[in-house]
Amino acid sequence: MAFWLNGDVREDRAAIHIADRGFLLGDGVFETVLMVDGRPAFFSAHIRRMRAGAAALGIEARLDENVLADAVISLAARNEASAGKAWARLTLTRGVGPRGLAFVKGEWSPTLLISVNRYAAPLDHGPAAVIVSKHVRNEHSITARWKTLNYLDNIMAKEEATVAGADDAIMLNSARRVACASSSNIFLVRGETLKTPPLEEGAMPGVVRGVVLEEAQKAGIETELAPVDSKELFASALFLTNSLIGLRPAAKAGGRAPGGADMAKIAELKSRYEAAMKADLDAFGAAR
Repeated sequence: MAFWLNGDVREDRAAIHIADRGFLLGDGVFETVLMVDGRPAFFSAHIRRMRAGAAALGIEARLDENVLADAVISLAARNEASAGKAWARLTLTRGVGPRGLAFVKGEWSPTLLISVNRYAAPLDHGPAAVIVSKHVRNEHSITARWKTLNYLDNIMAKEEATVAGADDAIMLNSARRVACASSSNIFLVRGETLKTPPLEEGAMPGVVRGVVLEEAQKAGIETELAPVDSKELFASALFLTNSLIGLRPAAKAGGRAPGGADMAKIAELKSRYEAAMKADLDAFGAAR
C-alpha cells in the first residue's frame, strides 16, 4: 500500500522515526476523511480542524490544503480506492526533537503521514446498539477538545461495547452527563427538537455534527445545545454521527428505539446531510 510521508510517496514498511513523539507519547492530531469516488468529503472543514488542533497543541506545521488534497487523490488512485467509498487518514505529530516531555518551539520537525484505504464492505448499517461505558471522558482535558492521538479512553470504551455485543459505547463526562460515543457525536430527537451536548460537556467538534446542526436550522428544526442527563437516553430517540457513518440511528438497551415520527426526522436529516455532502464533493471536483 502506498502512503504519503512528509511530501514523499512511499511503499516501504519502516517509515516513522523511533523517536517520533506521536509514537512515543501520542503527541499529535489526526483526521479521518470519507472519500467518495476519489474525492474527499468536507475536506476544507477537516483541514481547518486539524490546523486548529495543531495550534492548540503548539505544533508548528504548514498544512497546505491544495497539497494535501492532491496527496489524498493520488493515493486513492495508487491504492485502487478511486471508485466507491474509501477513507483517508491524516496524522500529524510534533515529530522528532529533544528528549523529555517538555517541548520548545522551533526545535521540532513535524511528521505528516497520509494513508488512503478502500472499504471492503458497504458502509450502510442498520440502527446501532449502544451501551453506556464505564470509561469517563474528561471534558476539561485538551484531548476532549481536539482529535489528538491520545485515544485510549475511546479505545477502551469501544472494546467494552464489543465485549457486550454492542456496536458502540456512550461516554459520560466527569459530571456523569453525556459527552459522546467512542468515535461519534450523539444526537437526541424528542418531538420537534434536536438536542446534542455542547463542546464544553466533552463533545468533539465533529465535522458531520456541524453539518447536521446547520442543515437542521435550514429546515426549521429546533436545535438545542445543552447538557444531556444520562436518563434522557432512555426517553429519546438517538442517532450517531461521524465522517464515515454519516448519520446512524441508535438504540440503548432498555431504551426507546427510533421509530415513527422520530425515524422520519432522522431520515430527513440524513437526506439533507447527504445532499450537503454531494454539493461539497461537486464543489471540490469543480475547483480542481
